Amino acid sequence: MDKKATGKFDYKHVLELLDKLNKDTKGIDIKTYHDLCLAFIKFSASMGSLVAWGFEDITMKCGLLMKHAEANKDCKTIEQLVEKEMGKGIHVLNGMNNAKLGHGDGDPYKDYESAARTILRLLYLLTLLTHLMKNLKAYPEELVSNIAKKSYEDSIEGFHPAVLREGIKAAFMTVPTRKEFMENAFGVTDKQVFSNILGEILKPLAGFVARMWKYYKDKKITNLE
Repeated sequence: MDKKATGKFDYKHVLELLDKLNKDTKGIDIKTYHDLCLAFIKFSASMGSLVAWGFEDITMKCGLLMKHAEANKDCKTIEQLVEKEMGKGIHVLNGMNNAKLGHGDGDPYKDYESAARTILRLLYLLTLLTHLMKNLKAYPEELVSNIAKKSYEDSIEGFHPAVLREGIKAAFMTVPTRKEFMENAFGVTDKQVFSNILGEILKPLAGFVARMWKYYKDKKITNLE
């Protein structure tokens, strides 16, 4: 398991990570991608304890990604890691469908959870946060709880089973007020300053998320269960 995402959300650090990822057009560095997702978990924690608890699975996914990186030191980028798995046909394994796909008892991939799937789950987080920041900026007077719920419905709800959807939306309805959220996430109280910070993050984040989705669509692996 990865270390917990402790401490305050540091948006300047996030901007540095996004700048590094967007400048490197040859490939997406695994460690930098991991660090970006871990940093954004702190942002999610600003939405209250129930939402933070719900994101514990994302923290575990960050840890799993780094285990894959350690086991595949020849792979420095997301693309290299995913394509290595695709070459072996193990990118579809999720730890539960393995036996059904021919990797049962005695098989080295019996309990394997693929890096490709893990990376995609982390991309869900980044996609949700892109929508959330866009809507927070566009609707400055709307309740954060309503914006969080709408952002989830408009982005990644379709990837989740019904029971999980309802639980996530219920958690989002417990988020703090906008004033509390601004203070928790960025340490600011001025709405315009808050909007400006969101804008700073949103442009490079949206571009990076679009790049990731294009890669997964090009590889036809957007529906890894």
